[in-house]
Amino acid sequence: MLRAQRHRQTPAGSKGGLQARMQSMVVFSVGGQRLAARTEEIGGVMPWPGATVVPSETPFVVGLVRQEKGCLPVFDLAAKFNRLVEERDRLCLVVKHVDGPLAICIDSHVPSLHTIARSAVQYRAGNDPDIAGICIAGDEELPIINLTTLGVSSNRPA
Repeated sequence: MLRAQRHRQTPAGSKGGLQARMQSMVVFSVGGQRLAARTEEIGGVMPWPGATVVPSETPFVVGLVRQEKGCLPVFDLAAKFNRLVEERDRLCLVVKHVDGPLAICIDSHVPSLHTIARSAVQYRAGNDPDIAGICIAGDEELPIINLTTLGVSSNRPA
């Protein structure tokens, strides 16, 4: 359920050096805000199954969704960024988090896969540890979100 958008095609047989200078990113939106994430941090995309609200002391973890024979905790990324995800046709982004898989409710726009030159990616530390930096995908400058460590700094003792 990902759309691939390649702006440059790699010639057959020239994988080594060019691939080392490229970074694959998934671009998705939450409440109209477009974000990028490294493809290795994404576990999948599926229709939003609906969440069961559960009490939680973990910031932004608001419920559970069923996935196959188990459940995934829901991280409310929209609330973190003070956004609202439209009620209809939402999608579920499954994230490979350090504490186990997470579900994030995202907008109905199907996430797209972008191959980005490493020169268009700037990793930097900032005020929000969940934001790794920025990248240029097409003609957009997008924040790169750290999905594997999402919310870790806010729920660990100092």
